[in-house]
Amino acid sequence: MKKIISKSNLRFFLIPVLFLIIFVRCDEDEIPFPYVSVYANLSLNTQLGNVLAGNYVIVDGYGVGGLIIYRADINVFLAFDRACTHEASGTCILTDDGSMFECPCCGSRFWMVSNDIAGTVYQGPARYPLKQYKCTFDGVNTVRVTN
Repeated sequence: MKKIISKSNLRFFLIPVLFLIIFVRCDEDEIPFPYVSVYANLSLNTQLGNVLAGNYVIVDGYGVGGLIIYRADINVFLAFDRACTHEASGTCILTDDGSMFECPCCGSRFWMVSNDIAGTVYQGPARYPLKQYKCTFDGVNTVRVTN
């Protein structure tokens, strides 16, 4: 004999499931990285022109915490925001620690040694790599950083 499920029993099952789907998130402890419009034209006539492949320079005044411009190759640049992705504020600005950057607020550390792993998390609590911006080089004198 088949048992028929009544509509009221079905509601008791579906309402809690719907509630869980709508209101429960797994990453509640992660603060989203704030959106800031970035448009920078950086000239190689500045300290950026002296940066060799595999090295980087810090440029203040853009993004949430300034920019880290990493030179991957003679004509390839990568741009990262200098704010920690765990704290995500203008007060937690990463400090240069040789081949890594460290957050003074939470202690997270980020690699800055090669273009394959530049900006990735070395040590948490940060779970996300540094915010990366689009970076283009005109092949002559200007590096353009945008979001």
